[in-house]
Amino acid sequence: MTYSYVVQKILSQYPHTDPASVTMRLRYSSFVNVSKRYLYYEVPKAACTQMKELLRLQEGAPPIKLFAGKLLETRREMFIHARENVPLPSLIDLDDATQRDALESSDFLRLTIVRNPYTRLVSAWKNKVVPCEPGCERLYLEIKGHLPDMHSKALIGFDEFVAYLESQCDLSRCDQHYRRQVDHVFFEALNFSYVGKVENMAASLARFQQHLGLPDPLTAGGKNVSASVSLATYDQNLADRVYSLYQRDFDLLGYDRDSWREGQSVGPIPPKKAVLSEERFYDEIIERNLIISSLYQERERLQADLRRVSRLHLLGLVNALASLRRRSLAFASNLRLRVRAMLRR
Repeated sequence: MTYSYVVQKILSQYPHTDPASVTMRLRYSSFVNVSKRYLYYEVPKAACTQMKELLRLQEGAPPIKLFAGKLLETRREMFIHARENVPLPSLIDLDDATQRDALESSDFLRLTIVRNPYTRLVSAWKNKVVPCEPGCERLYLEIKGHLPDMHSKALIGFDEFVAYLESQCDLSRCDQHYRRQVDHVFFEALNFSYVGKVENMAASLARFQQHLGLPDPLTAGGKNVSASVSLATYDQNLADRVYSLYQRDFDLLGYDRDSWREGQSVGPIPPKKAVLSEERFYDEIIERNLIISSLYQERERLQADLRRVSRLHLLGLVNALASLRRRSLAFASNLRLRVRAMLRR
């Protein structure tokens, strides 16, 4: 089977990758403007929401369409991740010559934004796993053996999540929110000309502004921020385990193995006046997410039922037309026999 230029280029570096998965990932994660000569490849949990907001602004996109595609979101602003809401083609949508131009021309900005693996993993845990966002129910089932109870919630701890990744996950192809970044972006195949870092977004935005030739600085809002509850605290053992899991990210993206220490408190954190307890906060969020998830599942069931009914109705129509055709042919045959009999008289 012959694949497009970009898929062949990726398969040459990642020969054990499924071509269908490559195509699907490129279609969802890459955004290309041929006339403005740039490619942006998103990394989940690494400023991708802000970058898509920026692309929509630059492209004059219409208001965000809700419930597009198969996204399972719990906030309206997160439907920015529906592919239809960022009106730019993906790499896979271009012909081979244009794909080659985008990946090899020196004047084409090939941009991705990455994040320190330590903080990115904490963000995925806090934002997706702990609150049991739709699609994450299986993590509670696999780690805890059951969904969160009605009232008292046994939350997935960060160390439990790391243990799950160690024993159950292939980090080159697992969920994109905690997949290794260099595997997600096919780092060794896509020839990025600029790899920005969340820790210095100003430099990335300045580089993008320079490429676009804009007079005013670009800004990207920070709307997708994890809930402000207690952070996971790394110790040496936990940091070593995470480093072992994500070593390729640390090595290829230039992050320091000891950077986990930068986020640790050197003394006790002064207490803050709590508006809502952490336990109550997660109870409310998880209950909401479980209900939303069940509604999405019901929607899927109803859509499947509708497709089946539509096929049955169509089949009934086909059968009715076939029956009508048979009766018509039989009537015509009988009519011819009668005419012949009359003529012989």
